[in-house]
Amino acid sequence: MKHFCALFFIFFNLVSFNLFAKLQNNSNDSLKRLIVHALNTTKLPDTLTIGRIDKLAEGYYESYPDSTLYYGKLEIELSKKINYPLGIANGTVQLATVNTFRGNYTESAKNYTAALNIYLQFHNSHGISISYIGLGRIQDYLGNYDNAINLFNKALALIIKTHNEVDEAECYNMMGVTYDNKGEFSKALDSYFKSLIINIKLKDDLAAADKYSNIGVVMQELELYPKALDYYNRSYRLWKKLDDKQGISVATQNIGETLIYQKKYKQSIGYLNTASVLFHQLGDQDGISLVDYDFGLYYYYTNRIDSAIHYLNLSLLSAKQNKIKYNKANAFVGLALVYNLEKDYQHAYKYAVKAQHTAANLGNLSIKADATLQVSKALAGLKQFENAYDQHKLYVALRDSIDKNESIHKVMLYNLEIDFEKTKKELADQQNLKENIYQQKIQRQESENQVYAIIIGIMAVLVVVYYRGKRKQQKINALLAEKNIEVLSQQEDLNNQAVKLNELNLLKDRLIGVLAHDLRAPISTLRGLFTLMIDASITREEFIEMTPRVFNTLEHTSDFLDTLLFWINSQVDNSEKNVKNFYISNVVSRELTHMEDKLQQKNIKVNVKIAPDAIALADPNSVRIVIHNFLTNAIKFSNRDSIIEISSKVEDGERVTFCLKDHGVGMTEEYLNNLFKNRVNSSVGTENESGTGMGLLFCKDLIEKNKGTIWVKSSLGVGSQLCFSLPLGIEVVV
Repeated sequence: MKHFCALFFIFFNLVSFNLFAKLQNNSNDSLKRLIVHALNTTKLPDTLTIGRIDKLAEGYYESYPDSTLYYGKLEIELSKKINYPLGIANGTVQLATVNTFRGNYTESAKNYTAALNIYLQFHNSHGISISYIGLGRIQDYLGNYDNAINLFNKALALIIKTHNEVDEAECYNMMGVTYDNKGEFSKALDSYFKSLIINIKLKDDLAAADKYSNIGVVMQELELYPKALDYYNRSYRLWKKLDDKQGISVATQNIGETLIYQKKYKQSIGYLNTASVLFHQLGDQDGISLVDYDFGLYYYYTNRIDSAIHYLNLSLLSAKQNKIKYNKANAFVGLALVYNLEKDYQHAYKYAVKAQHTAANLGNLSIKADATLQVSKALAGLKQFENAYDQHKLYVALRDSIDKNESIHKVMLYNLEIDFEKTKKELADQQNLKENIYQQKIQRQESENQVYAIIIGIMAVLVVVYYRGKRKQQKINALLAEKNIEVLSQQEDLNNQAVKLNELNLLKDRLIGVLAHDLRAPISTLRGLFTLMIDASITREEFIEMTPRVFNTLEHTSDFLDTLLFWINSQVDNSEKNVKNFYISNVVSRELTHMEDKLQQKNIKVNVKIAPDAIALADPNSVRIVIHNFLTNAIKFSNRDSIIEISSKVEDGERVTFCLKDHGVGMTEEYLNNLFKNRVNSSVGTENESGTGMGLLFCKDLIEKNKGTIWVKSSLGVGSQLCFSLPLGIEVVV
């Protein structure tokens, strides 16, 4: 059997969408839309948004605990950004409820303690009380019942002062669970009925279903099986109506177990299978342990011993892993029972003794009596008749004590049920009285409405007359508005065409500048060589010696024209880049080879430090144009006998950066600020080299189209550093 403890006690009364499944889904969807809209803005989240996230986390708990975990973490993260401690505490409580539900008690205790410390700082009574209840629930699961009751009493004293009936009902419910586990059934029932009365008063069907289930558990323990089934079925009908998966899983498990005790095995297995599927879907470790124990009992009573041992061991394993002493004690008793039946008295004795010790720690007389009976049977099977007799006497004494207590509890139950029905009737009478008063108000309102209807009818006639005249005017205004829209649309088309023409004109200027800037040098070199040859200023051997360099320059120019044509196509056609992985070092080596003559002309040395893992994911042709432009600028503005430093490395495991640093003339701050904004007036180089002023503008365009960034650092008279970063690629396999 299982108590369904309402883990969603955080702001229970505020979350109305938990009452009906369809309304819950609609409310969750509405909250999600509001939250997504708020988070899509550039502003920091406010406390209203964080409060909605908290409600959404709580709304998902009953059916989707993983979603509760996700939104709880999101609530904490956003609360930290705006320094909102109460949001951090509320989100931490959401994590705690899921961790408790899944048996992560150590982590859950840390969560509740952290939240409690925050609530104490702000004297938040509601938060303090739910933290005490959460910590008490953990102590209950661990079998520390006195500690649990102390924590519940702390919470209850605070709740009564604040007059929070929802929290009061939940606290009484948790106290009932703990008293039941201790075997103090009268106190348990008293707590449950107190909680149930509040739930009925507040018309909280979800919480009421929980109490019906827990009262059924006590009935089952008192062997009042028909009454237990009655209360279980009440809870099942409510949970089924609300489509509450956790509740349905608990109800089906409890009904299945009660049917086993009534020896209705064929009816019980269907309920147990349903409960098992739901417990596994929800990750409910306590439920999984209990239903495996029930499967063990079912197979034991239907003479399938191997299956019985298998499921009882599964129940024991789950109970041990999640430190649920109550379930562990039951599993020990079940295994002892099966092994005694199989006459494997050594194993039976071992498990029966373990059950005795665990029951003693729990203080549960019923389990202790069952364990003692199995010890007696095992000792008798082992021929230790004197010890077996002593254990049997102890069992009889325990049963007498339990039977005496059960008689008292049954009388107490009878009185509590009478009081409950009386209170329930009083609440119903109060509700009927309120409804009668409400009906009288409605009748008076209907009379007033009739008078208002006559007045409204007269006004409606006047409105119709006015409306007809107004409608004619609106038609005229509508025609004028349509004409105005047509004019505005035509104006917008003209503006768009003007923008496109300006863009094409700017593209033309860029292309002319590039051709003038990057083709002048190779053509001049070729012309000079031919002039020397015609004038016979050089010998045939000198001409042959110079030819490879000139050919290399022409080859580089041809490659440059190809890449330039590629860039032009990408600008005009907006085609996608040929993105691939490539080594930065390969592009740099190639460009340095092509720029060798220019470097030698100024006797400039190049220091290259490129990391072996500097691999970019981009269009290599675009990157080549950028590096070529960086080198051209560096050579242009470097003094003779200077040094150029080239480096590339991986940053943060996601980006690869490339930097080229010269020690030349540098730039002013004003020139640097306008470098990537528009065309600049190109300065002559250190040896009167000229340029177009467009090169770095092209570089910015190419790098950004490859999802990169580009920047420049420079100081006048010291030099400049040109850098870009690109997405990191993966190793190129040849």
